[in-house]
Amino acid sequence: MTTSPTGPNGSTGPTGHAERAGPAAPGGPLRLVSWNVHDLLGDQLAVTRVLRSARPDVVCLQEAPRWPGSRWRLAALARGCGLLYLDGGRTGAGTAVLVAQRVVPAGARAFRLPVRGLRTRPRGAVVAELVLPGASAGATPLTVASVHLGLDPAERAAHVALIAEKLAGAGDRLVVAGDLNERPDGPSWAALAGYGLADPRPGAPPTFPARTPRSRIDAVLARPGVEVLDDEVWRPDPRDVVLASDHRPVLALLRVR
Repeated sequence: MTTSPTGPNGSTGPTGHAERAGPAAPGGPLRLVSWNVHDLLGDQLAVTRVLRSARPDVVCLQEAPRWPGSRWRLAALARGCGLLYLDGGRTGAGTAVLVAQRVVPAGARAFRLPVRGLRTRPRGAVVAELVLPGASAGATPLTVASVHLGLDPAERAAHVALIAEKLAGAGDRLVVAGDLNERPDGPSWAALAGYGLADPRPGAPPTFPARTPRSRIDAVLARPGVEVLDDEVWRPDPRDVVLASDHRPVLALLRVR
């Protein structure tokens, strides 16, 4: 499904756009945050503070609100961060993409990933096509996917295969960001690498659990058409990160080739 960015009143475009905290420099690298926000069960003001401090152009969320009305909650979160809600929530089984006003959406679609059993948490992905600031007319958009893989190894394998199928026409300007629910030495990471999605920072710090992280299960992966200039676990205020979620966010600085 293709959507337009919305404010909390359902309006499209910049209506309802809030002032950002220190916007990213024009012509600078694209700032992308990926974060599992734990269904927004934590301190939502802390979530907003952490996201605003990162000055993101693109936010890939996992475990975002997914119940009826999730669209409005995500639009409200986006407005509080000076961003626009693009797609996801209920349609993406808790994955979502938010964008800054300087990034022009060319389209977005959300889909669910197969899970076993009615009691298993839904999984999903959102794929967005984004026209970046300063892009020449006719330039290939950047494709960004926010993904949330399952806890079961067999499910993760099926999820990676379906995501790869959905991204078959994406080309080299592709970023996949999300909660992989697996450490970097696992088969899902290897499978994603086989699709050309490289880990820009092997040996990066762990991301989960937020208070005393032991496992790196959240990542931003990219194909050769996207240079990852920097990749870090974003923790501007350690207390805010713990109040906000059980995962730490990942911030990547990107340059599209």
